[in-house]
Amino acid sequence: MGTESRTVTPHSLRECKVRASILLKDLLSAEPSRATRAAERLCALPAFARVSPGELLARRDSVRRKHALAVIAHEQGHASWAALKQALGEEEVPQLDTEAFFSRNRGAFLNRWFSSYEEALASLRARGGYLFPFREQFFITDAGFLAALGVDPADADWARMGFNWVEPLDPAARARLEQKLIALGYAG
Repeated sequence: MGTESRTVTPHSLRECKVRASILLKDLLSAEPSRATRAAERLCALPAFARVSPGELLARRDSVRRKHALAVIAHEQGHASWAALKQALGEEEVPQLDTEAFFSRNRGAFLNRWFSSYEEALASLRARGGYLFPFREQFFITDAGFLAALGVDPADADWARMGFNWVEPLDPAARARLEQKLIALGYAG
């Protein structure tokens, strides 16, 4: 991706976020030239201006997504990520973050975990529950887990959407539930 991200103007906030993700992947790459190019781009930020690309590579685990977003904004001629968002005229709409479900010690519940959606869907159909994505995986939980999150597991929208967050039968039902979960603090 290298110089291409500096010469082509992004058309959406989503595209900018994808570019930031690619920058982070490049930084963590085992390919030295790719990682070095990413480090050089990051050194344009004031936070890393006093470090060489080699030093930044040595401590690449300290680089966060916010840094990559700032680089993308800088490369597009904006002082900050907030300025880029404003220039694109887009507001970030909060979305459900299932990782937040586990930030408040939910260890007392046994969820069923799956590496593929097909396996998770088969388990949902066979044994019931509530199906959610989690990073590149999927999990099925029960009503007790949702209740512990402060969510009403008997809300009629769960049935309307088929208890499946990934492929809801009724997207409007999912949207209503998502707003309730976001209001409870489970946004990304």
